[in-house]
Amino acid sequence: MSRSGSWFGVVVLASAAGAGALFLISFLSGADVVREPFEGNCTPVSGIAGPEDAQIDAYSRRAYVASLDRESGEQRGGVFLFSLDDPLSDSWRDRTGGAPTRLDPVGISLYEGGGLRRLFVANAASKTVELYEIEDGGDLRYLETFRERRLTSPSDVVGVGPRSFYVSNDVEPGRDSLLGAAHFLFRAGSGRILHFDGVSWRIAADGLRFAGGLATSLDGLRLYATETAAASLLVYDRDLETGNLTLAKTVPLGAAADNINIDPTGTLWIGAQPKTLLTPSKKNSAAGSLVFGYDDMREVPSKPRLIFTDSGTTIAAATVAARLGPTLLVGSPAGNRFLICELS
Repeated sequence: MSRSGSWFGVVVLASAAGAGALFLISFLSGADVVREPFEGNCTPVSGIAGPEDAQIDAYSRRAYVASLDRESGEQRGGVFLFSLDDPLSDSWRDRTGGAPTRLDPVGISLYEGGGLRRLFVANAASKTVELYEIEDGGDLRYLETFRERRLTSPSDVVGVGPRSFYVSNDVEPGRDSLLGAAHFLFRAGSGRILHFDGVSWRIAADGLRFAGGLATSLDGLRLYATETAAASLLVYDRDLETGNLTLAKTVPLGAAADNINIDPTGTLWIGAQPKTLLTPSKKNSAAGSLVFGYDDMREVPSKPRLIFTDSGTTIAAATVAARLGPTLLVGSPAGNRFLICELS
């Protein structure tokens, strides 16, 4: 999702008065979270700039990573691929083949079904969703671009069919505008989730306070969305025939939650930051990083688990976490590295 650092500094300055301080404190309270001791070892892996979202291909044990070098002012990002078992063995390169010309991949989604393997990309550069075919070697063959006038600020995407998807629109005015900054600061409910069914667009959910990451349950019956400015996870029931969403529950996290991944057991993994108003876009930032795990037990109450914390010295401002077996990947747009952790 992220890329929100472009105006978050404005938000922090605007809220420097006492009211802003109280506002920040309100974000960090009211969450019933189980903190688990972290048992594992993490290794920083350098070489991919601004890795803010990732999707793990469980079959091949490889991960696609959305990348943009914001520090150098690069105008085009890319999608990289590496092996979880030996990240440094791969020839790291953009797998998109240069299409489209403008690309800022803020969210990606791997779709597999009916013998097809595709990757959806939320493209903030042109306010579109891009669709690629995944070739045998892992390269991405560009298929088409989806545009919609109501998609003013795409944040993340989740594929639910060969050409159908949901895409989050974080704030209606756009995250790079001053009005968008105000919407975030005052938790205006201008975020939306749009649905494209392969033929037409419609609003599937609205009123979100900065719509962030998206994911669907393994059976497709639920859709999950982070509400970053409200420090919460939203859980929707999903009608498989119509695509309609019905809010089932809200799970407070007490942190600025971002992208969501689902592992093969159905557990949600969420990258987050502890301070909702302080999302940096610079390298070497000292902002902290969090990783939550959450098991949606449907009708049985369950609590989010705080799995991983870092003060920002190892990785700053995490926006994505993805797990396969004992391997946990943690990424952030604030730097040129990600973490590979082996959990005990």
